[in-house]
Formats: sequence, C-alpha cells, structure tokens
Amino acid sequence: MNESPKSATPHRKTRVKPEIIILALLIAFPSTGFVQKYAGLIGVVGFVATVIALIVGIALLEARFTPWMRRHFCVLATLGVAGLAMGFVILHPLEDNRGPGKSSDRDEGLELAVTRLTHGQTPYYPSNTVAGPLSILPGSIILAAPFVALGKSGYQNIFWLGAFLLAACHLFKDKALALCLLLVPLALSPAAQYEFISGGDLIANGVFAAILLLFAVESWSDYSSQAWHRWLACLLLGIGLASRANFIMLVPIFGGALWRMAGARRALIATSLVVLITAVITLPFYLNDPAGFTPLLTRDKLAGADKTLPWASTAMIGITTLTAITGGFMLMFHRKEITMALFFRYCTIVTLAPMACVVLLSTWVNGHPDFSFMRDRFGLMYLFFALLGWGGSWFEGTVSPRQHLKL
Repeated sequence: MNESPKSATPHRKTRVKPEIIILALLIAFPSTGFVQKYAGLIGVVGFVATVIALIVGIALLEARFTPWMRRHFCVLATLGVAGLAMGFVILHPLEDNRGPGKSSDRDEGLELAVTRLTHGQTPYYPSNTVAGPLSILPGSIILAAPFVALGKSGYQNIFWLGAFLLAACHLFKDKALALCLLLVPLALSPAAQYEFISGGDLIANGVFAAILLLFAVESWSDYSSQAWHRWLACLLLGIGLASRANFIMLVPIFGGALWRMAGARRALIATSLVVLITAVITLPFYLNDPAGFTPLLTRDKLAGADKTLPWASTAMIGITTLTAITGGFMLMFHRKEITMALFFRYCTIVTLAPMACVVLLSTWVNGHPDFSFMRDRFGLMYLFFALLGWGGSWFEGTVSPRQHLKL
C-alpha cells in the first residue's frame, strides 16, 4: 500500500550554500604555508580541494549522523577533550625533544616570560638559545600563568578548546554542530595539529579572544544582564585583547557592533573601559623598557616585503587599520539587525587582513602563488572567529536565538 502524502518522509533538498565554501577556504588557509613547504603548490591545491570536499560532504550528510551525535553529546565531548589531552601528553614531549631550531619555541618563550614575571623581572627577554624574542603582549602572559603553574603552557589549548565547545553550544544551540566545529577543523588542519602538539599559544589566543568578545557583546547588548557581568566582561576582554597587537584592531568592530545593538552610551562606556584596561596592562611594560619591548619587533614579520617595496609593511598596517575602522562604521550604521554571525565575520576579516596582504604581495613579487608567510601558523588567530561567523551556515536549519541580538 502506498504511503499517504502526510506520512511520507519529506524530501530534503540538498544544496551547497556559498557560506559553506567560504568556511572551508577559511579552515584550509592557515595550513597552506605548511602544506606548500612539504608538498609544493600542487599539494596546496589538493589539500584545499580535499578540505572543501569534506566540509561540503559533511553538510550534505549531516542529517544522517547529527541525531546520534546529539543523543550521545556528553560521551562524545568527554572523549574528544580527553583524546586531545592524551594526545598532547603523549606527543608533546616527542616534538619538544627535537631541540632548539627544530621544534616550536612558543611554549618555551611563554613559560620563560611567566617565570620571569613571577620573579619580579620584565617578561621581555633578549633572544637566547631557549626561545626567540617574545612577540606576545602582557595579556597572554597573564592568561597563561595558571597553566604554566600546572607545568606546561600548552595545557591552555586543551582548556580553551573545551571552552570553545561550550561557547559554540551556547551560541548555536546545536550540540552536534558544536562538536563538528571543534573536531573537524582540528582534524583537517595540519597547522592546528602542529600548534597543538607543540604547545604553542595561537590556538588558545584565538579561542579566548573570540569567547571574551562573545561574552562582552552579549553582556552589554542584553539590558537584563547584571552590572557586574558587564564590568567583568570588559575586564576580561581588555586582558584578552592585550594578547597580540592585531587583536587590538578589533576594538572598532566591538564598538561599532555595540553602538548598533545597545546604543551609543553603552558602546562608548564599554569600548572606553576595554581600551583603558588594555592600556593599563600593556603600557607599564613598554614604558619600563621601550627598546626591550619585543612585541614591537613583530613588525619585522611583515617587513620582509620591504626588501622589494620599501613601503609594503607600512601599507599593510595601514590597510588593516583602515579595514578595522571601516568595519566599525559599517556595523555602527548597519540598516538590518546585527547578528553574532555578522559580528564574527567582521572580526575574521580584520584579523585576516594583514596575512592576506602578505600572501598577495608575495604572490605578485614571485610571479606565482606563495603561501610561505603562513608557515608559522598565524592563520589560527582568525580561525575561531571564522567558525563562529560562518559555522552556523554549515548544517541545514541550524538557527540560534542568540545569533540574533535585538536592540
């Protein structure tokens, strides 16, 4: 007997949204330099195609496995985080024992900075055999201190990845999507895998910057939130943005979004407080020894292009600054309702801008695609903004009330 139209399972139209392709490209980009180093440009093409195919495949097949993931979320989340912890404990010593110049020194540098700070010394040391000049701002040192006290700065990656899972659950209201946003990019990204195993701080830095922005925007745009929530959010965000210089560029995006979401008064108060906290944390270290304030040397990473074009690094910084300011004004005067997805997309663009500029310039100078700047895994700083910005489009029908913050 034929099924009646009412009892028949509705046909689900499968389509690939542009947002899914963008998400796949943003997941792949941080690893392009890593892949080019070992597999050349052909390897990069194959890698990017593979990432796109897998992300699209998951999107098309998600209805078959997401119900099971939602039912067993607690078990899967526990196994996922425990697996990350076990992988770090087992693999990190192997990577670390390769020695100076052969292994990443981000973890050693951060641990040395925390140790020096606890001894009353400036955390900004001269380059030595243990680690190169420290490029991070004091906020990263403060947030890493508890994990250094536990024995390894790399533990913070495990903690913040777990926090990212909870934040994604909170934002998207979909446990299966949150699990996929945590595990799939890690599985597909050689850059993220190496950064995690080596104990570098780029993963943690990208996650806590995104989570603290989420906390601050939600606290200040929700008129029912308690005052202490808002002040705590500004304190934590000020510390979080005082982690790397490029994250300070997100202040205009934060201010512009709040202006549109919560009004001019709240936006001015919150933004001013965040800037003040960032300055109070950072300036004493700079004023104590301007010449020895090694985060200023990070411009040298962009200055390699100056050998070909003397103005290149200045132009890249200018473009990034202009992008941040323009993005802030666009959010401030946005005609439609501001969503958290839109907010994080703007954060992604601002954080990605200097990396894209370097890759494009290097490609133009060399006459062929050149992703070598990405070998140091800088793209991981924007990755978690991108996951929160485009991740909600990955699964069909995933809509979160918290993605739509009303005035």
